[in-house]
Amino acid sequence: MEEGSTSIQEFTSLINDEYRITRKLGGGSFGEIHLALGQSGQKVAVKFEKVTARCPQLRHEYKVYRELANCAGFGRVHYYGVYEAAHNVMVMDLLGPSLEDLFTKCGRRFSLKTVLQLADQLLERMEAMHNRHLIHRDVKPANFVMGPSAGSQTVYSIDFGLSTRYRHPRTLQHIPFREGRSLTGTPRYASINNHLGLEQSRRDDLESVGYVLIYFLKGSLPWQGLKARSAKRKYKLILERKQAVSIQQLCHNLPQQFAEYLAYCRSLKFEAKPNISYLRGLFRELYKGAGYGPSAAGVLEWDWTKYEHGNGSTADSGAGECGGGAADAQPQELSVAAAAALMGHTSAAAAADTG
Repeated sequence: MEEGSTSIQEFTSLINDEYRITRKLGGGSFGEIHLALGQSGQKVAVKFEKVTARCPQLRHEYKVYRELANCAGFGRVHYYGVYEAAHNVMVMDLLGPSLEDLFTKCGRRFSLKTVLQLADQLLERMEAMHNRHLIHRDVKPANFVMGPSAGSQTVYSIDFGLSTRYRHPRTLQHIPFREGRSLTGTPRYASINNHLGLEQSRRDDLESVGYVLIYFLKGSLPWQGLKARSAKRKYKLILERKQAVSIQQLCHNLPQQFAEYLAYCRSLKFEAKPNISYLRGLFRELYKGAGYGPSAAGVLEWDWTKYEHGNGSTADSGAGECGGGAADAQPQELSVAAAAALMGHTSAAAAADTG
């Protein structure tokens, strides 16, 4: 049994005299996540971490959630504390499937319309974090989930175990530029500067968002599937491929706004404040120019909700197929991949993101 692993039998008493554990959703080296019911019947997710964990991170993540309180697209924490003297616990909103889950559901390709709608919200989440003096440092599809109900319109950002402050909240003094840093986050979506060992800042989050969007449109990135004898060697190969593939090659057959986005992100200086309005404007202009918009009822249409009555393909060229299923159920529950992402990048699904 890996460090932090627990069994349902251990959780017999109520958490904070309110939440009753019902079943396990997922886990990893940092602990486990379980489904729980509140006294009113409300479903919540509970993250467990042994107090003896070698690398405790739950309290850090709780502090990040607290910093992001009242920001749209970030789940709420209902309780944080110690459970039966053995575990740190955090009770939080139970959300829906991850974008990685939905990507798989849709044949591992999203339509341009869905990607542009995601781009707007992902950039909004990054701006909210940056305005609260935080950077995410692990932007990837598994770390974004939809809301808890079928037909949810909101994308939520999750998993802040690697998040950190890039500036002091009162003085606004930026962290110093440093070299020789370890790669932090998921190599597939990591910025080139992250690979090179440079201290991360706001620009790196945004470069990672760019890779996520291109991944959604193309179905893969050129540096996926590289074989190597060790993780270190694989990360080196990923960096070499990222440096070798030009922005125009990476964005071949995509609207020019994606190349403009990535070129802008890579041009940013370490302490520069990104112009999120400009970046969102690129994609909003493309969205409007393509004639996209919400339904007559004012609801955004996503690839995974358009075909709830059976399989179908989207009108956009290159779009995947989305059938009905778990994502259309009411209510939704946190997916296995999303649960694993919440617990620290250690599931098979999360591990697959390395390259």
